Amino acid sequence: MARGMSDIRKPDARRNVRLAKRYKELDLICHSNEQILQIRGVHNALKELVERCVNHLDVSLAIVILRDKGINIRRDSATHSLDNAAKVIRFLERDLDAWLQAANKNAGVSDSSTARQKDILPGGSCKSLAAPILVSGNKTEGILFVANGPDAPDFGKREQTLLQAIAANISRIMQARYDNLTGLINRKEFEYRLERAVSGKNSKSASHCVLHLNLDEMKIIADSHGHQACDEAIRQVALLLSGDLDEIGPVARIGDDEYGILIGDCSLDQGWCIGQDIRRAISDVSIIWKDSPIKVTASIGVARLAADSDTVESALAAAKIACIVAKDRGRDRVALYQHHDAILLNSLERMQGVEGIQQALRDDNFYLYCQRIQPLKGRGKSPHFEILIRGIDHDGNPISPSEFLSHAEHSRLMPAIDRWVIRRTLDLLAKHRAVLTESKSLFAINLSGQSLCDNDFLDFVTSEFARTKIPPRAICFEITETAAILDMSRAIEFMSALRKTGCHFSLDDFGAGLSSFSYFKTLPIDFLKIDGQFIREILDDKASSAIVEAITQMGHAMGLKTIAEYVENNSIKAHLKEIGVDYAQGYGIARPRPLPDELESLAALLKPATKSRRA
Repeated sequence: MARGMSDIRKPDARRNVRLAKRYKELDLICHSNEQILQIRGVHNALKELVERCVNHLDVSLAIVILRDKGINIRRDSATHSLDNAAKVIRFLERDLDAWLQAANKNAGVSDSSTARQKDILPGGSCKSLAAPILVSGNKTEGILFVANGPDAPDFGKREQTLLQAIAANISRIMQARYDNLTGLINRKEFEYRLERAVSGKNSKSASHCVLHLNLDEMKIIADSHGHQACDEAIRQVALLLSGDLDEIGPVARIGDDEYGILIGDCSLDQGWCIGQDIRRAISDVSIIWKDSPIKVTASIGVARLAADSDTVESALAAAKIACIVAKDRGRDRVALYQHHDAILLNSLERMQGVEGIQQALRDDNFYLYCQRIQPLKGRGKSPHFEILIRGIDHDGNPISPSEFLSHAEHSRLMPAIDRWVIRRTLDLLAKHRAVLTESKSLFAINLSGQSLCDNDFLDFVTSEFARTKIPPRAICFEITETAAILDMSRAIEFMSALRKTGCHFSLDDFGAGLSSFSYFKTLPIDFLKIDGQFIREILDDKASSAIVEAITQMGHAMGLKTIAEYVENNSIKAHLKEIGVDYAQGYGIARPRPLPDELESLAALLKPATKSRRA
């Protein structure tokens, strides 16, 4: 009886061993890296994964190397060490490029007699296995390497699969905490580094400096050279900062054109001097884009970070306020945070912004630009134009809308601005009626959510059409999903009423919101304007290309036309045409120009055709 019971239990014991083994494998693959990141940051997260490699794969040595990030983390087994581990690591680091190439081809080296291993590691020294770490798309930026002694069993498919899974986890960690464009740490990791700086052993008496750096006039660079030029400028400045400050403290990209810098054991005066050195270095950097030089300057704010007085959030906010003050004083300068800056900035800037907008509305100190939207298929189709608003400074130079629209939204002045744009656009079109009748061009005007929710706005628009006698079919109103959902029923009522008169509607930034696919079936629209983030990445990212193609197919199934923004070059344009997008807009098509100038050009082109018909 006892023997029978023993026979019954043996399979259970073997099964439990197998289950325990599978559990360890799942734990290794599925361990919550996000929890590690939230608590301990990148280096500690990687240390834990390397330790799990040693324990779960039962290897003598595990190491992760990300050379460009300066990461080299090693873990040895507590029970069976590798006799010549130091020598193996020296060979690995010396011939890292060869290992990266081998790992990128999923070439696990598990036999000490393998020819490839003989070329890379000392013969007979160990059994090894490697997996690539892919950080930016499919680019191999690092390696995960494990090794055992020469007498250990060969690595098999199971170990190779597990190692690849761990390498994928490392990739996810890096992508969660590093910026793809610059390779710098991102805001989340930067905040962790700040917290660690004020919570260490010697932090109670130490005072650090936080610098907030913002590149100046990036909108002008975008208008002059395109968004890819802005990306190149951001990359070049990141290279400069990471090279010059490598030994001083971490540098992070914390916004589109914003960087955060931590300088340890540093007074405010020292921080100001370092900020000046950085500012001068950026001003001196030479950036060439398509044979054209780009001048870049930066405004820098400096604030104190210390355990006895500041939280990370307050220090970052203070540095940003100081940066805004530096911009307000003329840009390309450094400012120290002063306590009264926050109060003054919050009140004076808002007041000046509101008063400036109201004054500009009274004095007509806004100006209309337009950008061509080109048909991609079908000959003889008329181009579209998007109407763009600019402010005018005291010297008559255009001011980017980003500098005043946020004030207008906060102060609920957007309906007044939208009214000005509609009135002024229709007045200019009324002076060029031949352009509307002969070219059949369409002019798109952006509408804010505040205007859609304005009870009197529909009456205003219809009265302006009646006053100027401009046919509504010549106008397309662009709205965003965010604007529409402020009051969906009122938005639908407004749009339906104007569509009956002949107006067109376009849903802007389509795909940027999670709910876009439900709203585009509800709203009465004619065009889908595909969000620019997908277009900018369409040649390098298969997922973006697939999304754009899917949006185009769905739009066509619903009887809608599609418009692609941020078309920077002919290659993107050709790809969009190939997948069936109807219209393209961007610096690869045409740069914005004053609306009166564009209308004059269209009128001049139409004159010969008009004369020939009369003859």
